[in-house]
Amino acid sequence: MFTKQKYLGLLAILFIVPLANAHNLNCKVVKISDGDTVRCLDQYNQQHRIRLAGIDAPESKQAYGQVSKQSLADMIFQKQVNVDITGTDRYGRKLGIIYLGQRDINREQVARGMAWSYVRYPQKDYAKVEAKAKNQRLGLWRDQNPVYPETYRHQKKNGR
Repeated sequence: MFTKQKYLGLLAILFIVPLANAHNLNCKVVKISDGDTVRCLDQYNQQHRIRLAGIDAPESKQAYGQVSKQSLADMIFQKQVNVDITGTDRYGRKLGIIYLGQRDINREQVARGMAWSYVRYPQKDYAKVEAKAKNQRLGLWRDQNPVYPETYRHQKKNGR
């Protein structure tokens, strides 16, 4: 039998669980894995893997991969940041928008020509920012034929 208390408890769970996935994390960036993935430590010294939401940076062995990684490191390595967590990816990484003060670091990577606006998971005005970087031939847009990371991963997987 469903009592009023059980019903209210169930309702509380239904509303609280989605909020647990969408939250803000304050942490210190301790590792830059590539141009769109970092590790950071929170106030309890717990490590978090963060995948920058809405962008896709070149893979490490891809053209501009190391340049993109260095760009991200120059902005946030060993710095205290806020991460607006938007979800979790299939690898268990938290998806989020990283802020250094008021500065949207994900957006900045795209503006510098160090990442694409992620076509499948668009975010804010990143596509417009990408178009501007492309028009100005910044970063990876200097290349005659930059390869979108998802295409690169697919080609590598298929041995091309």
